[in-house]
Amino acid sequence: MKFTELKTKEVIDCKDGKRLGFVVDLDFDPRDGCIKEIIVPVYRNGFDCFRKPKVFCIPFRDIIKIGPDLILVRICEKK
Repeated sequence: MKFTELKTKEVIDCKDGKRLGFVVDLDFDPRDGCIKEIIVPVYRNGFDCFRKPKVFCIPFRDIIKIGPDLILVRICEKK
């Protein structure tokens, strides 16, 4: 799958059905070429579009399914 195909898919947390956004970047291990995490911007309200967005990094192991239209993830809360 190409990155251009991946960034058109919406990321959804399967625990609560929350829409997290769309993939904007990937972080990968240059030694073996494996994806370590996907990066999704976090917008808190409508006025955040004027600021630089914060990013939400989702480890690749938290991805449950990559479908034709969306990516299902299970976010593990850090305590």
